Amino acid sequence: MANLKVSIVERYKEDGKWATKSVPIPKQRPGAKGLYSKDDRDGKFLLVWREGSTKKYSEYITTMRDALRAKTQKEQYLRSLAQGLKVEDPTSGKVRLTIADAIDGFLSELTGHGTTVAQYTRNLRQFQKWNAESRTKKTYADQIDHAHIFAFKRWLESEIGNDPFTAVWKCQRVNKMIKGVLHLKPGEGPVKKSDFSEILNRKPTVTTYRKDERDAFLAACEGRSLAVWTLALKCGLRSREIATLEWTDIDSTTHIINIRKKLVKDGNRTIEFVPKKWSLRKVAIPTDVMAMLEKLPHISNIVFPTNTGRIDQKLWEQCKTIAAKAGLDADKFMPKNFRSTYATNRLRSGYTLADLRDQMGHRDMHSVEHYAEAMRSEDLVRSGNVDDGWD
Repeated sequence: MANLKVSIVERYKEDGKWATKSVPIPKQRPGAKGLYSKDDRDGKFLLVWREGSTKKYSEYITTMRDALRAKTQKEQYLRSLAQGLKVEDPTSGKVRLTIADAIDGFLSELTGHGTTVAQYTRNLRQFQKWNAESRTKKTYADQIDHAHIFAFKRWLESEIGNDPFTAVWKCQRVNKMIKGVLHLKPGEGPVKKSDFSEILNRKPTVTTYRKDERDAFLAACEGRSLAVWTLALKCGLRSREIATLEWTDIDSTTHIINIRKKLVKDGNRTIEFVPKKWSLRKVAIPTDVMAMLEKLPHISNIVFPTNTGRIDQKLWEQCKTIAAKAGLDADKFMPKNFRSTYATNRLRSGYTLADLRDQMGHRDMHSVEHYAEAMRSEDLVRSGNVDDGWD
């Protein structure tokens, strides 16, 4: 006789580890319809049944009430199969995960070494926020397709200022989340690695600014923007590190900026700031930059706030505007290129690769070697030796 029993199990965390337990099937109220209210709760429930000798599991079901309904449907389906009827499984594909639930579930079970969890958390939450505000907003995880992920990539590059390499890695993390929660096979995700092969197989591009370009840009700055971009140029901070810089991060005695994990008050809310790749570090401030910072008014806990004291989210756009005003190529100007210019300049001034790695917050030498290669190429052209020795 066929096994028609369908059980419900629940996944839960105990002492930081995931465990599974059987769920007692609640009884109906005596003489009435419906369940006891105590049994109508949220959680991570799965149906368990056997098909032949194979144990099968359903997708996650997020409420006990839905799990009980799915149990009844599954049992009816199994009975129909046992009687030789060809029927469609009513529970197949009926439980749809919202994008918020999918991200929550994926992150709750994510493990990894180093900064893996922190990177996935930041990238997926960024995608969640972008999707919620997108004109092509999706509700369910299974609605995310190739076009939606590429729309996210374009937004990362044009609005956030991410380089193509960084944007691709973020898209791949979204893709991995979708494949994980929907239990897709290799190659079945919204995008494939081959979609990004042109970017992933090339070296990161290092763009720096000549002295005449730097001077023209800074000359076009007004008010606090001069301090913002001088700091970017001479300290090599990431744009998000500049935007969330607080006065308590700056040690005016030792001329040090502490890049740290922190809670930043942004108007009526408080946000958590975690440096990219957990690059906690102490950055040296040149004397002229320190003097410039000390002259700024303290109108907020943030060093470079908006007029209302909030975190400035428009540094990328402001960079473009100033470049255009100075008569420079606006396409070439973006916050990350100030950081590249800082790197090549510091190497010329005598910094070792290890010094530069620590000041910029990289985890290994591989990242800063790109700056050394760019510096050597620039210096070779400037030396004039490229044109020498030809008959």
